[in-house]
Amino acid sequence: MNIIFASHTYIGGPFVVGSHHLAREMDKLGHHVIHVSTPLSPFHLLKWKDRDIQNRFRIWKGEYSESGPVNSVPFTMLPWEIAGPFYKKTKRNWMLPSLRRLMKQHGMDHVDILLMDQPRFVGLDRMLKPKLSIYRPTDIYSKMTGDSVVAAAEAEIMSRVSALVSTSEPVHSELIRHNPDLPSLILENGVEYEHFAAPAEEPEELSAIPGPRAIYIGAIDDRLDLDALRRLAEAKPELSVVIIGPVQESVTRFFKDLSNVYLLGAKPYSAVPAFLQHCDVALLPLSDHPANAGRSPMKLYEYMAAGLPAVVTETPELARRSEPFIYFFKGAEEIAAKVEEALQKSSRKEEVKQLAARHAWDSKAAQLLTFVENL
Repeated sequence: MNIIFASHTYIGGPFVVGSHHLAREMDKLGHHVIHVSTPLSPFHLLKWKDRDIQNRFRIWKGEYSESGPVNSVPFTMLPWEIAGPFYKKTKRNWMLPSLRRLMKQHGMDHVDILLMDQPRFVGLDRMLKPKLSIYRPTDIYSKMTGDSVVAAAEAEIMSRVSALVSTSEPVHSELIRHNPDLPSLILENGVEYEHFAAPAEEPEELSAIPGPRAIYIGAIDDRLDLDALRRLAEAKPELSVVIIGPVQESVTRFFKDLSNVYLLGAKPYSAVPAFLQHCDVALLPLSDHPANAGRSPMKLYEYMAAGLPAVVTETPELARRSEPFIYFFKGAEEIAAKVEEALQKSSRKEEVKQLAARHAWDSKAAQLLTFVENL
């Protein structure tokens, strides 16, 4: 089949998301797959010093070489920040890039399945005329972005797509109300199991940090509960709290007086398993940001695939899954006790790994394709 993913995040950047994994798995199965991400525009040149912008322009110029699905960052004249308000007034999306040349270049004369997880691609189904179009939201975008235009775009998308595939129950509930009779599936994010489970040597940067070690890897933004991490470090001075992710100066100042907090900065996806495997407990402290209610964090199963029990802020969605070796806390004052409980199970790495194997991306891709074939 000819499959196009229209995603919010490009392949080859600092963040690896579900659409990347699903595109690769479907490519392995012999499908013809193109992965398209949010377009660039002339206005992005104003941010040229941003390394992320530079990477996206390299992909647009065709300088990205990796086997697997076609990876494209298209170009358009107007970014969503300008096109969005016009869309709100006219219901025409001037951000949409033309993909016909890209399709022709890669021998795709029609689209069997269009999988969108970026609401800013509203109207792409009309342009491409796929046999089936699937909306696959991974967050409650309107709450995450605070963009009312996104909510309007999602309502239009939901009025025309063939089905809804959401990554959590809250995301499903938020979207299905627009079209209650639409076929739908809740398909949680998965894990690149072999990548995280295959043994890796201890990174030199980590070897100097004393154990036991509790680790968080990911974005450091409003969705992360920094207060809980600070409370943990204060309550357990014998524990090393390792934080990996892009660090702002404000975060450095926040932890400056704690000698057992180690801010190691962002690491490439290829290096992440080594850092995880040589720690004892994983952390996922979530703030009260509205977007966290609908999250299906991939890092949860990445932690487990590396053999780590995880201490996680309880949300209805994550509690619904009833996964062993996940220790929930409700308030920052509880995190230290839960970490101590998880440390008692940190030697059972192989058992934890096997539980994560059920969530491998090849299984998720198979479930998605079976759902689509039955539409």
